[in-house]
Formats: sequence, C-alpha cells, structure tokens
Amino acid sequence: MLIPAALRGPDDATSSTRVTPGALLHLALGILPPLAGWLLLRRGAGITDRHPPARLAADLAPAALLWLLLLAATARPLLSGLVVFALALGVAVADREKRRVLGEPVVFSDIALLPGVVRHPGLYLPFVGPARVVGAVALLILAAALAWLAEPPLAGFGVSGRVLLGAAAAGLAWPGVIRPPAVHVTGDPAADAAALGPSAMLARHRALALAERPVRRARLAAPPPLRLRRPTAPHLVLIQAESFCDPRRLPAIAARGAEADRGLPRWEALRATAQMQGRFAAPAFGANTMRAEFGVLTGLPESALGLDRFHPYFRFARGGPVPSLASALRAAGYAAPTCLHPYDRRFFGRHRALPALGFGRFLDERAFAGAPRAGPHVADAAVAARIIAELEAARADGAPRFLFAITMQAHGPWPGPDPLGTWLAHLRDADAMLGAIADAAAACDRPLVLAVYGDHLPALPERPRDGLSTDYLVWRSDRPGTGERRDLDPAGLHAAIRAVLEA
Repeated sequence: MLIPAALRGPDDATSSTRVTPGALLHLALGILPPLAGWLLLRRGAGITDRHPPARLAADLAPAALLWLLLLAATARPLLSGLVVFALALGVAVADREKRRVLGEPVVFSDIALLPGVVRHPGLYLPFVGPARVVGAVALLILAAALAWLAEPPLAGFGVSGRVLLGAAAAGLAWPGVIRPPAVHVTGDPAADAAALGPSAMLARHRALALAERPVRRARLAAPPPLRLRRPTAPHLVLIQAESFCDPRRLPAIAARGAEADRGLPRWEALRATAQMQGRFAAPAFGANTMRAEFGVLTGLPESALGLDRFHPYFRFARGGPVPSLASALRAAGYAAPTCLHPYDRRFFGRHRALPALGFGRFLDERAFAGAPRAGPHVADAAVAARIIAELEAARADGAPRFLFAITMQAHGPWPGPDPLGTWLAHLRDADAMLGAIADAAAACDRPLVLAVYGDHLPALPERPRDGLSTDYLVWRSDRPGTGERRDLDPAGLHAAIRAVLEA
C-alpha cells in the first residue's frame, strides 16, 4: 500500500513505500476504542433500528473527527482512541442517567453544565453513584497514562502527516457529512437521537441553534410599558421555589394520613385570597430550572427560542439585552432589580445572563455568609429574612422594589431512609418563608405583590397523578382576591404578574 512519506516509518522513508504490518496493527488498535465508544453510546440511547450507511457515517463522524485531531496532535493512535472512548463513555452514562431520572436525553447545551458538575458535584453525582464515577474516571486516567508511557509515537510522523490528518478531519466536519439531506430534524432530542443517532443529533442541534439564533434574537420586541399607578406602584417579590408543588398531589403523601393533613397552611391561606392560582406548566421535570426561570422573567414562549429552549442562558441570553420583567420595571422607575440566590452566581451562567435581562444587583452566596442552613443549602428562613430587610430598606428612598428570589433549601438529592419525608419537611419551611413575607407586607410603605411558582417537580420516583406541572399563585396585599384558578405556562405567568401589577 502506498503512503505519503510523512506517514512512513524510518525504514519506509529510505527503502520502502509499503506500510508495515506493525504500523497497520498500531492504527487498527487506535481505531477500536472510538468505535467501541460510539457503539456504546448508540446502545445506551436504545437505538434498535438499522440505519442506512449515510446516517451511520454521520453519527460516527464526530468520534472520527475527534480521533483524527488527537492523532494529529499526539501521533499516538491508541492514546487518542482511549481519550475518545472516555468521552463517549461519559456521554453515554450521562445520557442514560438523564433519561432515567429526568426523562430526557443529553442535549447539545448540556456542555454548559460541566463547570457546575466540577464545582458542585453534590448536585449531580448522587444520582449516578459517586463511587462508580470516581472509579471510572480513575481507571480511564490510568489507562491513558499507561498508553502515553507505553505507546511509541508513529515513526516519521512529521508536519505533512499532521496536515493530512487535519485535512481528513476537515472533511468529516463538512456539513454534508454530518447532515444527510434525506433526514428531517424535528427538534425533539429523543426523536432525533433515534432517527439520526445520538452523536449526529448533538452535532445537528448545535449547528441549527447557531444558525437560527441571530434570527430569533432579531425578532425580539420590547413589550408595551407597564401602566402603573406611580404613587402606589407595588413592590414585587417573585419567588422561584425549588422543587415546589402542593405535596398532597403525590399519592404517597396523601397516604400518610395525619402528616398529609397538616398540608402547607400559609400556602393555603395565600391561595384562598390570591388574585389567581393554579397549576404551573414547568418546562422540565426534576431539573433545568433555568427554563422556567427564563420564561417567567421574559414572557417568551419556548417556540421563540427554538433549540435554545433547552438552556436559554447558554448563548441566547448573553448576546445582548433581552426584554424582561426586570427591564420593564426598571424603566417604570423601580430601584435596581435584585436577584437573591444563596448559591454560586455562576451556576447556569446567571452572572452573565441576568444583567442582560435587566437586573442591577445579584445577592449570591456571599451575601448569605453565616446564614443558617437546612441540610447542605442556605435555609429558606434566611432568604425570607433578607427579602424583608430589603423591603424595609426601601423606605429610605421611597422607590418600589423588584426582588427575584431563587431558593435552594429543597434541592435534591434528599438523603436518608425517607427522601419523600425530607422533601416534605423542606416544603414546610418554604411555607413558613411565604408566610413571613406576606406578614411583612403590613409594614411596607406600599402594596406588595407576591408571586410564587415551583421551578419543577422533585426528581423523586413518586409523581403526581395529575401531570408534571407544579403550582403557582399571585397574591396582592391591598386587594384580596378570590383564589381564581387559572393554569398557566411560564409566559402566561409573566403576563399574569404584569396584569396584577397594573391593577
């Protein structure tokens, strides 16, 4: 077989133009790990249909592309293959666990969550099993180290050889390879993974999101200005309550008898006099809080985001100002809208996204240093105390406030022999938090609108019989309502809050 001189071994360069059996074996050993990782990923995704060659090639292309780039950089086929296999294994495990726990496969924007996994493993690894993850990572690092030490680089591998491999990688990255023309992309990650293969789905979704993002952003239009009664414009406290819903909707809670009868008394009282309340159609189950958060703050339906709906803060919200409740209230004369989140402000990229939505202050975990905790997270009681302090401070300048609080206390996992009971105890603390804020309205210098919604259901095996929605309410201190029920999605809740502010 004839090969370029740059890829020949030392003897080939002077005396032969044929590939030695040893060189072929070396390359073949390097190809096997990426192929195994690709097959593992497809198997984990449950692909049973036989795809035509064009689709198989499109799905294999990302793994082959990465292997070629690593081979060009290291000249070690086996080491390059092991790295690709390790990455494919990691994606396969994440995909399987995400499907099992959250009912959704890995999507292209999940790469933005990797820093959070490294910084805050306690939010993720318990769902997979820390021992399993640590063992797998250690084994793969050991294998890669041994390959680096034991595997000699391809002899005679020069600049021309690296350029040739780079050209081959560029060929694999060509859109026609990763996008067979006969395949229709639906935008549903599970359906597209089954039709295209998981690797091709991730590549296609990323490419489509990149292409459509500027167009979708250009279509954004500022909503009409808020029509407020300026002398008595109300404070707005918007609470995104972690894993919150009416617990009596869960059959296992209802079966606990007296424990279930206790309910959430302050929540029930607020619901009875709310302007409106009902089910909240959270866009995700068990996680991905930013989807509900972005929808409520901006009023944008998921259809306006396209594939960026999976993680609106990843790229969509960072490209410039996005109209939101914060920017609308700021324009109406409110003091700098404030986000209170007793956690890492970098989580979900909020430190970049929320300023683009019009927030002027961000009180993160540093503002809650020394605050009491319930389990690993800052207690909801501390969040209530800080909100009340902010409302009291508003008397100094007389300007209305918009406070957006993102709680953490009820975040899973819920350790111990009774996870359901632990979650329920956290909800009762959330109930007390809401009661304390509502009671503080009597001392405010202006009316208070309190809006609360659950970001998603808890990632527990126990689920409500009436669907995967959470619960919400919008309450106003100076105008008791009748507790009218209206089931809303995030965009609908955004519109409802605006209406109650203008009433």
